[in-house]
Amino acid sequence: MTIGADAMRNPYLDEVFSPDRVMDPRSLAAMQPNRLSASRSFLAKMLHEGWRVDRDELRIDARGNGSARYTITTPTGSITFAAWLREPRGANRTGRIIGTSWDMLGTLIDGIATDAQIETSETELPKLYEGRAPEGTLIWMRSNQSLRLFRHVRDSLATGGQPDAAEVKRVGYLMRNTGLDGNGTFGSASFPAIAGDHPLAVSYHAQMLSAYLMRELSVDVVEELARLDAPATAVRLAPEVRRHIGVGNGSALGLVMFVYNRPVLIHSYIALTIEVLRHVLELPLEPGDPRFDRLESLLDRTIRYRVLEDTRYRVFTGGKQLAADLRRIRAVVRAARRGELVRGSAETLLAAVHRYAGARVAPEALQTLNTLLIELAPDHADALMQKRLAFEESLEFDPRTPASEIREALTETFGWAFELPLNDPAHRDRTWYQSRAAEEPRSGPAEEVPGAHEVIPNYPSRARELLGALDASDAGTPVGAILAEHPHLEHMARSALALRGLPYAVPHADPHDIDFVPVWLVRLVNAFVHGLDRTEDFLNRSVLGLIFDGAPFRDELATAPSDAWWWTYRPAGGRGTAEPDERPRAVRAAAVLPALAPKESAIIAPEHPAGDRITMRFRELRLAAGRAMQALGVPEGSWHGARDFFVTSLVADRTAVQGFGEALARSIAPDGSAPEWRAPAAERSERLIELDCHGQSLHAVGHVLVHAIASASTAGGIDVRLDAFEPDRAEAGLVLALARVGVELARVDELGPGAYRARIPEEPEAARARYRTAFRALILDGLEVPAQQWWDVYYPANAGLYPDTPLSRQHTGTVKDVYVPGQRLTRLFDPEEVERSTDPNRDTDQFISLNTDQPASV
Repeated sequence: MTIGADAMRNPYLDEVFSPDRVMDPRSLAAMQPNRLSASRSFLAKMLHEGWRVDRDELRIDARGNGSARYTITTPTGSITFAAWLREPRGANRTGRIIGTSWDMLGTLIDGIATDAQIETSETELPKLYEGRAPEGTLIWMRSNQSLRLFRHVRDSLATGGQPDAAEVKRVGYLMRNTGLDGNGTFGSASFPAIAGDHPLAVSYHAQMLSAYLMRELSVDVVEELARLDAPATAVRLAPEVRRHIGVGNGSALGLVMFVYNRPVLIHSYIALTIEVLRHVLELPLEPGDPRFDRLESLLDRTIRYRVLEDTRYRVFTGGKQLAADLRRIRAVVRAARRGELVRGSAETLLAAVHRYAGARVAPEALQTLNTLLIELAPDHADALMQKRLAFEESLEFDPRTPASEIREALTETFGWAFELPLNDPAHRDRTWYQSRAAEEPRSGPAEEVPGAHEVIPNYPSRARELLGALDASDAGTPVGAILAEHPHLEHMARSALALRGLPYAVPHADPHDIDFVPVWLVRLVNAFVHGLDRTEDFLNRSVLGLIFDGAPFRDELATAPSDAWWWTYRPAGGRGTAEPDERPRAVRAAAVLPALAPKESAIIAPEHPAGDRITMRFRELRLAAGRAMQALGVPEGSWHGARDFFVTSLVADRTAVQGFGEALARSIAPDGSAPEWRAPAAERSERLIELDCHGQSLHAVGHVLVHAIASASTAGGIDVRLDAFEPDRAEAGLVLALARVGVELARVDELGPGAYRARIPEEPEAARARYRTAFRALILDGLEVPAQQWWDVYYPANAGLYPDTPLSRQHTGTVKDVYVPGQRLTRLFDPEEVERSTDPNRDTDQFISLNTDQPASV
């Protein structure tokens, strides 16, 4: 029978899947793409359900200007992909977020798009941050050609030949993704608003469909341009060459911020993978079971793929070492199939294989085995994926929770933080921040960016501080009372309570250690969550990989198996009839380095027509509010709560956006500075709590007031007086924020401004339900507000971003494109290390001026 959790625990499996082992950053970096990763699960669903992709239109001139439209047909509805193509330009051309030169702008729209949706998308997409997607938009996307290879493929096809297959395989893409934005960004649909029966209801499937369509478009465009160049001789890409084309994708420090800001998502992917693995490892296979043949076949295929692929890894284990370890694993599998592998009492054969191999191979090799094991139970994995990868990410928190319970939750959820060996304080000075240059994520020594606002929670330090504050309080003290005195500990307390029972939510690491290796977590998201392959790392901080490497194209969907495209070696064959440009870069006359001139975000809003209105979504409200609270000086660990209070205020009364804009106008100077933020001071008697807000906006201190008022409330009620505060249309938000935690607040007008009465009602759940109903409406429908009022919040919030400086530019994922020899170099690197490094992006993204006499016609 199956040996399960309810029968007899396997100590080895308990240990190998323990949070201490799994959540070590080196272990997280070793995790490989598997059947549950977004790109693989999406393509499996696409193939299983018989999706169809049809190109409806492709209009393009010889210079690359034009448009395209595709329809995706699924069993439960249609989806539209529309794209606008532009002649490549060299100015500000980069895979980084600061780039403003894009060869393709596209949108994914639910259903068959109307002409109005297409026209609005074409107008709004180029505006990006100021653009507003029409109703029904799922994704906005951007991409750039891999110019040298794209030119080579185009020229080859135009002359009737095929490009050099080896070069196509080495680069791996004709288009590189430079942005897939959804889940409420720019007015797109919020992910939680997507119905459970929607074809894209699973996490990241909308983004993966967009990437798949980028790939289709890249081939269609290069073939059409070749036809325009030489109608009489041009040919299409041969299938054996086309199969080497995926979608390029570069990622860096923003994914580290993502890991720490999306703990529920991270836990969901890891916990699901472990659940499926335990199921497989506890299957009662006996010697000779045909599933051993299946596993060996998968190992054979993967060994060949790894030993022959030539991706250059630096921090990560290389392909040839992986292949050597996989051969060792294969020998163990063969022994298990013969029944000759020694196993413990009640240990299954697969668990014994895993235990024996786990002590003898590199972490990446063991994780590769995990990927292959999941393929032994594909239906089980697919069924769980459909259920588990649509999740709720709100971190709920009750300020009336007693200190003793918070202490238990803290030591249970973040016990690892107390045991983590910390570096010397002088070497724990790494800060994570966003630049005023297009909100680019950056990270570097704090002294190099004085005043930068921290965006990653400092869990090791805050956990220790919170424990000290809890131990200094009575066990029954409501935690809200403690947080009202120590507002910077709020996010730590909320995380401890809300993430209790989610053991795989937070990496067991100190990201503020100057020696922390960011690329470990970048690869976790790129490879394990998104499913990228050939993830090449650079300078410990960026990863360039491929999406859908080897996946079937749209004309192959009807017959392609779902499990044969990944980790399959495909020989590149000989050179095509046209040779790629192999001259040294310095002598390629037409190729020049991209000219990077990042534009700083303004902090003063431009004027918009008085009648303009826009619909805001939860995610962008939250993002802008977070920056605004940082601009107002709300401290790290507290601005998260202030951000959520503003969103709640807006849900309660949409005129709160005007009030917050007025507060920012009063507080933020033209240079971006603001008065020092001060926590409200509380004085409490038996029946009254007085809160001095020091003349600040209710938006900036409301989250602290919620803690203070909720923790003091009783069923009999308590009087509340707020002194020295600016309401800024947020009083309804204070009422709703307290309802969220089961407290009723009512104004007492006869006692004058700032007088309220708070009590715990007989049915606190009814109060909470009012909040949930209002919040759900925001998720589903968004909030329509006057455009000018929103931009009067959005632009001043940019003061929370750090100004773009020559030194801070080196705190990005790519240092080579900004560092000039002789210039002061960030303390993160040795000058010779940077000089000797080879950026994997550079040899394919050189700008090449288009040499054609044909004018633009579209």
